[in-house]
Amino acid sequence: MVENSVLISESSTRDTLRQILTRILESGEVDSVFALRETRQEGRYCYSLITDASLVRDVLPFHPVMPVQGARALSELTITQPFDRPVAALLRPCEIRAFVEKVKQSQGSLENIFIISCTCPGVIPASKLLKEQRDDVLRNHDENIRNACRTCTEFIPGTQVDMTVLIASDEPHDGTVIYLHTEKAVEIAEKLDSPELKTCKPPAELTSGILEARGKALKELQRDIPAPGDGLQSLVSLFSACIGCRGCREACPLCSCVLCDYETARTAHSPELVRAEAKRKGSLRVPTGTLQFQLGRLMHISPICTACGQCSDVCPVDIPVSDIFIRAANLVQESLDYSPGRDTDDTPPMATFVEKELLDVTD
Repeated sequence: MVENSVLISESSTRDTLRQILTRILESGEVDSVFALRETRQEGRYCYSLITDASLVRDVLPFHPVMPVQGARALSELTITQPFDRPVAALLRPCEIRAFVEKVKQSQGSLENIFIISCTCPGVIPASKLLKEQRDDVLRNHDENIRNACRTCTEFIPGTQVDMTVLIASDEPHDGTVIYLHTEKAVEIAEKLDSPELKTCKPPAELTSGILEARGKALKELQRDIPAPGDGLQSLVSLFSACIGCRGCREACPLCSCVLCDYETARTAHSPELVRAEAKRKGSLRVPTGTLQFQLGRLMHISPICTACGQCSDVCPVDIPVSDIFIRAANLVQESLDYSPGRDTDDTPPMATFVEKELLDVTD
């Protein structure tokens, strides 16, 4: 790793990154670019794999929206085999961590991916950006980000990245600051027009205030959101609006079983059983099994959840799914001494056997 080598540019982050991406595409240093862009429908966005350098002008680097979790999209592109040519990928820290977990599940590959990330200021729920007041929402970014982002303390990317763009910081700054973590990143920066390479304090020293504020928000969430220890009825109330659409499962980058148990005959109830249960209770909520599905997913995902907030973003009935998962994930991961997405060599808890583990029950 290169220590604190930094590219300084007077241009905006968007223009600087577009220049970098255009140059490395035209030079053949990468074969394609994986990045966010706006679709033809105003206010809607998508990730794209771009091979034409002239189309980099449409890239919106780290625009505050996550139409799909980047790890899920990259997994689709690399699940059968790695990229055979280098690809530059713009990913937020939670997307990188989730993709590392996908790699551990043999659901993707990091090979030939040049990763550009950022100190993440958070994303805005897609529903807010579809409203007429979109410009106001963007201007008041900090007030409109996902709750998952407001409580995220892992907003600085880890060791997998080649470049980190300083976006979230304690003090506002003009122009663009990009940390160069690898020799390849330095080589690319030196070939830009009028590069200015300096040394700078590491991102952690420039974001301590943000970390403190988010840590406080996380503690408040953990205090306010009910958990199993608060009793089953509290969870029944939280999930009472669930319509069984499975949207949270489809949006989650880590819910990736080839065959979901909740789509099998084992969890399908016969009409006779449903009728008998309705008769016993006097009434029975339909569709059935929604609470069982949510608790099953919570148990399955909490050890590796990266708190991206995508599950809440897609919920059509506004259940605070990610808040519940974030609280559970923090408790479970602390108990298991596991940090998801930190390193590809860290073995996931569910794949590790420890003879004497979790002797103390928490929460």
